[in-house]
Parts: sequence; structure tokens; C-alpha cells
Amino acid sequence: MTDTTALFSGMGLGGVLISSLGTGSTIFVEHKSPTLKTVMRDFIIGAVLVALIMQLLPESTTSLVKAVLAMMPAMSLANMNFAAATVAESTDDMEVQVGVPNF
Repeated sequence: MTDTTALFSGMGLGGVLISSLGTGSTIFVEHKSPTLKTVMRDFIIGAVLVALIMQLLPESTTSLVKAVLAMMPAMSLANMNFAAATVAESTDDMEVQVGVPNF
């Protein structure tokens, strides 16, 4: 999995997580149904938050995204091939990186 794929996957997962938390709190606390505007706002906030965290902690967040994607059930044949490639790539060696960070 490339860094770009991990970044976009992480942004999608973060957006879904934050928007589902916001939707759940709107339903259970305020007893109202959320609007599309609030759900999309929460999705963008979650995606940007995860993108910033992935820039600050690239190795640990990339390995976390790979682990989460490996645990997700495959819904179709294309997803099964993607999940198998993700599991195969998650066994790469850790190395110490020195010098200017690659943001």
C-alpha cells in the first residue's frame, strides 16, 4: 500500500468515524435527525483531522490504517484482492529514518 493510498484510506476512515459519532450524538442526545450539512461537516472535520495526524506520526498511523483495513470484511472480489495485498504488505520491516521528514 502506498503512502497516498494509506492517506486517503485513513481520511475516509476518520471521516466516517467522526461523522458517525456526530450523527449518533445528534440522534441520542438531541432526539433529532441530523441534516446532510452536519453529517458532511463532521466527515470533513474527521478527514482533515486524520490527515493532520498522519502527517505528524506517519509510520504509526500508516500501520494502524493498514491493520484496520486488514480487519474489514471484503464485500466483493476486488476488495478481497485489495485486503490480501494489504495483509501481505503489512509485514514490512521497521527502519529508523534520520534527516528531514518527508511531509
